[in-house]
Amino acid sequence: MSGTRDLHVSRWLWGVAGVAFAAVIASNLLNLGIDNLGVRALDANWEYSWSHDVDTLVLAFGVVIAARGARRHRRQRALWAATSAILALLFLIEVSPVHAEVGHVSKLLYAPILCVLVVCVWRLADHTAQSGTVVLGLAALLISFVMHVVGLTLLRPLGYLSWPYQFGVGVKEGGALAGWLLVTYALWRLARDSEAPLVGADRAGALTAR
Repeated sequence: MSGTRDLHVSRWLWGVAGVAFAAVIASNLLNLGIDNLGVRALDANWEYSWSHDVDTLVLAFGVVIAARGARRHRRQRALWAATSAILALLFLIEVSPVHAEVGHVSKLLYAPILCVLVVCVWRLADHTAQSGTVVLGLAALLISFVMHVVGLTLLRPLGYLSWPYQFGVGVKEGGALAGWLLVTYALWRLARDSEAPLVGADRAGALTAR
């Protein structure tokens, strides 16, 4: 029964992530069509757009959740701690002027850090009910990364204010938002599950430690 409920909740979240992805693209193209990106809050490429703000908030939650997982999940503490540290770094980059300075090519500097994050999250979710959500989340982040590094470079000759380019911007930012929503939710569920009461040998070990 619990497994069925978890599946329903996960599918509901997948839908929310899909809506968020579409909303970023739609709001960016609407802004382009109405006022040539004149409404800054709807400009997905602006560092303080609504999608960037939500990204930043979700990353902040992710840092706290992973830190809690590191404190509660002793057997995977290193994975949780590494995840928290990487999310904290990405959060700091998101809220600092560095974010605006990162170009398409220099974004490749993130690759090693993101690879470590992928490995950590993958191992935390492996053989759990959250593995599907993590796969979708990481896939969305990969789409965002590829669009940022390769896609927008290929579309740039069409013009910054062209519809194809701004659609690409929407895909980049929408993929990031959807991906972070899914990954953070999965981490929350995994960290929460790790708070289950200790049983058997674990309980005996904890009592001995006291």
